[in-house]
Amino acid sequence: MKWHSFIQKYFGLFFAAGMALGFIFPGRFISVADRTMLILGTVMTLTFISIDLQAVAANLKKFHNIGAVVIISKVVLPFLIYRLSLPLGQDISIGVLLLCLTPFAGVSPTLTQIVGGDTEFIMLSQVVLTLLAPFYMPFLMMLYAGAAVEIDPFAMMKSLLFLIIVPFTLSLVLKPLLRRLIERTRGYFGAVNILLISLLLTGLLALAADDIKANPAVALPMTGIVFILGIIMVLTGWFCFFFLDRSKRIGLAVGNVYMNIGLTAVVAAGFFSSEVIMFVMLYELPANLLPALIGRIRFFNPEPSR
Repeated sequence: MKWHSFIQKYFGLFFAAGMALGFIFPGRFISVADRTMLILGTVMTLTFISIDLQAVAANLKKFHNIGAVVIISKVVLPFLIYRLSLPLGQDISIGVLLLCLTPFAGVSPTLTQIVGGDTEFIMLSQVVLTLLAPFYMPFLMMLYAGAAVEIDPFAMMKSLLFLIIVPFTLSLVLKPLLRRLIERTRGYFGAVNILLISLLLTGLLALAADDIKANPAVALPMTGIVFILGIIMVLTGWFCFFFLDRSKRIGLAVGNVYMNIGLTAVVAAGFFSSEVIMFVMLYELPANLLPALIGRIRFFNPEPSR
């Protein structure tokens, strides 16, 4: 097996290793946390370069389905799940809302393919949600949470624009200039992104490690809550899109539970408390476990992938 195929197949191990290093040796990796914007910007640029935007544009004729994904998954469900989480405390409920508002991860189409879902549809959904995120995330956060969050929505929008629109624009510039190089190396982008995300997780865990270690009574209940949230995200991704075919619903179950947590963590680190950062980082556990289970459960997939 080639090195990049190995990394892509066992991406969860690399993410777990990055988190473990940051948690165990925070002092050695805390400096990585200062470069999270640069690392995530690089990840986003490589993600956009690897996407065939012409194919995405050609499939915009299915926009009525994509519109339903945007409204249900990023307007209706975040509000409902946030309201249900309010009794759990402000930090947890804010973490829940932030995660629910985050667009699907760049790796979600790959995971969708592994479990037998509609890869093309999820890729289109992921691109649309990601490009819209700088505009809907800060303002829905303020609309739903209100006085519970003391943030400047325009400052958050500026950060998201830097993390999303700048890499997108850069990818449009680089594609025609480096077309041959990109075609030769495209197969490695996924593996490189996994390594970069692992490094990002190392820095972010180093940032939150002391708080987690100092507050085990907080971290342990949070671990249970993030798993419950992950299960809710899978089930809502499946059941709330009953009007779509099975392959699209499988993909939405994956995308719903596996959002762009690197983006969420960077936003949390820039605008919210250490408890919110802790909650977001702990969500990596169900996010990396549950998508793999979807393809093995007959309820979702009558013919599980082998």
